[in-house]
Amino acid sequence: QVRNTLKRLVESGAISGSKVDAWKKAMTEEAGLAVIRQRAEGGDANAMTKLSCAYRDGKRGLKKDATQAFLWMKRAADLKEITALSACAGFYLFGFGIKKSNIRGFAMFGMAAALGSEYACGMLGQANQEGHLGFDKNPQEATRWYRE
Repeated sequence: QVRNTLKRLVESGAISGSKVDAWKKAMTEEAGLAVIRQRAEGGDANAMTKLSCAYRDGKRGLKKDATQAFLWMKRAADLKEITALSACAGFYLFGFGIKKSNIRGFAMFGMAAALGSEYACGMLGQANQEGHLGFDKNPQEATRWYRE
């Protein structure tokens, strides 16, 4: 009831000021988030990625939640969304919202690279060049990935 009363007062112009502006911004964010969530729940991989980023960064009125960020990014990655595959790979590599797993992380980078992700190719090249995250130092393999 209080919320509806505030909404009517704000919309009528009966109250104004910085707190009203902040409230309007919060209501706009909430409405935008509702649309994104509805699309994500309906199977839209791009919306899933946006929702994941909102949880990851604590944006759009959401609190930071690494687990929810991972779950939504993984759902988008499972739909072969290239950006989500690369981001999900990073979640695995750094243990963000999920148990750390270099194998799963680089498997996802491999899938993203196969689908055309330059970022994933660059990460695979860097891992081979520097010999980190379980990779042997291999300049030839690094060069191959950089060329992809």
